[in-house]
Amino acid sequence: MNEYKLVAPDIDSLLRYFRDGHLNSSVPSPELVAAMEPVFSALRELAPLDEDEEAKAIWLQIPRGTIDDYYSYEDMLEYGEVKSRKEYEARWREEYPYETYWYRLVIVESFNKDGSLRFRAIGLGNKTIISADMDSQDTPEHKFSDEAAVILCGLIAQAVPESMEKLRLGTYNQEVNERLPYWFRTGVIRRNILYERCPEWEKDRYEGLAPETVAEFRRLLESGVNDEQKIGRIKHFTANDFFRACADGYRALGYDCGALSPAELYLRYADRRDEGLTGTGYGLNEGPGIDFDDPDAWDKWYFGKRGGGHPWEVVPGGNSTHVDLCVQHDRHGLYIDFRLGRITEAEYSTRMENAGYYFTINGKHRPLEAVTFYVTLSAAGVPVMLHDAEEILARFDGSGYVGIVPHHVIPRYCEGMFPASYGRVIDFMHVYDEDMEILGDAIEWLPVTEARLVDA
Repeated sequence: MNEYKLVAPDIDSLLRYFRDGHLNSSVPSPELVAAMEPVFSALRELAPLDEDEEAKAIWLQIPRGTIDDYYSYEDMLEYGEVKSRKEYEARWREEYPYETYWYRLVIVESFNKDGSLRFRAIGLGNKTIISADMDSQDTPEHKFSDEAAVILCGLIAQAVPESMEKLRLGTYNQEVNERLPYWFRTGVIRRNILYERCPEWEKDRYEGLAPETVAEFRRLLESGVNDEQKIGRIKHFTANDFFRACADGYRALGYDCGALSPAELYLRYADRRDEGLTGTGYGLNEGPGIDFDDPDAWDKWYFGKRGGGHPWEVVPGGNSTHVDLCVQHDRHGLYIDFRLGRITEAEYSTRMENAGYYFTINGKHRPLEAVTFYVTLSAAGVPVMLHDAEEILARFDGSGYVGIVPHHVIPRYCEGMFPASYGRVIDFMHVYDEDMEILGDAIEWLPVTEARLVDA
């Protein structure tokens, strides 16, 4: 490898060796063990993160360096990546416009009960570079070179003292909160401001729902019926009851239904990983199918299914963009309450007499389909509840907040990143330079997690 310096281009070049971002625990070489030691020693005074007593984290500031620290001009010219020195200099300024670059360093260290070292890991810039089984008696067999990790440890050990000294002096946390670039930050912006300043968000507010459907949705929520304790129960349920509910939703959405039966519409439009319900699946979803009109057959399938399928995914999509029309039964929740002592055996028996099936809908990122299913099944007198209904209505009304997440975080499933004081945030976004020009003054940035010294 080349001779590397403590500059952002060299750090980034080394991190490319770890582009997958994850390594399984392995036995480290003696060279890697020695390279890790100065990093962990330099961070001995850093207190662990609150949520994990084995992990510590601190921000490092790495200089950009000069253009001489960028890729070789001769190499880029030879490979046709640039055609002139002027283009080369422009590329450098474009890729490294700032004088300083921030990298979050995370270390993990755990010990056996006898105090001996068990495990060490190092992550930098959202990439895992070391995951080491420190007490293994096996002889390390290295299929890949650990030279990049060894070099990075040396550079990290040079950078850590600056951040630790600022922490000792009491200036570190204020500097991080004031200077950490927005693409690493978490924040919120009010929906009404986002709609006002960004027409594309305003345009997608209703996701294509008709005004009368939105009005009926609003009426249902205001009536208070969207409550698992207030909707009815179905004592004897069949597969065709489920398929008919699906078919009603598909027709309301304007899907091409023709003369197909409810079961055929389910097979056409749902995910089809149905855990043996229809007899058309394979693998985990294999099975002979059941009698669609037999309540006993449904009960046997419902309470005996193996898991791992998607029988309720009636509108397929990605991990967070599908719609589930789930069939629920009270039995499971009541049994847990009984086992945990929340209710007596007598209460369990009494409530089981009134127990039954009902529908719940999940589809906060597909409100067109989710709300249409909800309004349609409610009108049909089917016991149904829509999860995240108030949050979906807030999206329509332009109230509440949209969450802003760091660029390395996929803007899905981020609810836990936001305090309850902002309500339940269900929509998330990244912001970029052009967004900051439009929205920057309206963004409320959350405080960055503070670092502290041990016993400080």
